[in-house]
Amino acid sequence: MGTKVIKMEDNISKYELLLIKDLEGGLSPEGKQELDKWLRDPHNQTLYDQQKKIWISSGDLRKMRALDTKKALRKVEVQLFGRFAFHWMHTLERVAAILFIPLFLAAAWFFHDSYSICNAENRLVYNTIEIPSGTKSRLMLPDGTHVWLNAGSSLTYPVVFNGPTRNVELDGEVFFEVTENRNKPFIVSAGDLNIKVLGTSFNCSAYAGDKTIETALVEGSMEISGKKGENKFILSSGQLAVYTKKQKAIYKSETNLDKYVAWKSGKLMFRDDPMERVIDKLGRWYGVTFRIEDTELLKYAYSATFSAESLDQVLKMLSLSAPINFEYLSKEKGNNTSEKQIIRLTKK
Repeated sequence: MGTKVIKMEDNISKYELLLIKDLEGGLSPEGKQELDKWLRDPHNQTLYDQQKKIWISSGDLRKMRALDTKKALRKVEVQLFGRFAFHWMHTLERVAAILFIPLFLAAAWFFHDSYSICNAENRLVYNTIEIPSGTKSRLMLPDGTHVWLNAGSSLTYPVVFNGPTRNVELDGEVFFEVTENRNKPFIVSAGDLNIKVLGTSFNCSAYAGDKTIETALVEGSMEISGKKGENKFILSSGQLAVYTKKQKAIYKSETNLDKYVAWKSGKLMFRDDPMERVIDKLGRWYGVTFRIEDTELLKYAYSATFSAESLDQVLKMLSLSAPINFEYLSKEKGNNTSEKQIIRLTKK
């Protein structure tokens, strides 16, 4: 599972029960007060919103069953268990949707408005998975391909891979372990590039706001080209391809790929990275926004590896290795609790 998406606090089950009671409409005033206090944390509020989507969806899916089948099922359940037992099973079914869906499909928490281009000919139906800043996740695509999604990423893919290719669309950073199928290439559309593989593992960072698109090939080989198939070239294992959006040029090099794939294992690694890149990654990793007060700070480079450190610990280490002061800015009254924390950086 994803490092932060699925990881729960030790006492999360207590709040899950409060959450369930609230969705059922049976939460006591004391429970409501305790739940509201818990929801002050932006991450908890995000969790609540996602679980509410699942709760509502479970009810919608139930409505999709044939009416006669539903009536027959209810009749049997009532005869076997009585009306009270049926109500409990009905509730338990929805509770299970909340408690167990994350165990086998982390990305269901971030299921974002599936859209379809269906018509009478039953064309493909696409899902879009969005991962908020400050979280990460993992899922398996219909062909068995495993994907790890980094913070602030989205991936669009079909429910079933029909046709001669397996096409997905990426905005953000994803590590792919592609199931081999030499008769059906796997193609990632990432910004201005198309990445074509048959079966391999690689990392692609293609955030819309970044100046570059980086593709690190861990194993196998791949073909990278422009959207219209122009400027094709082959990337081999251990190589990095960097596409600069401004110059529209691709640079290929042999390099240590550790820092490009470390995030998949819960590590944030910098190796002489410019400060602009550092704060971009830290912002997504911890779900915060940095405000640079002195552009002189952008001239510094930074090297470090973080795993379980808190944001405050990271900022203190940053200020020790560079002439940087940091300050947490208080949010204005009335702001939504889900808004990002702003951190101001100034030069010492």
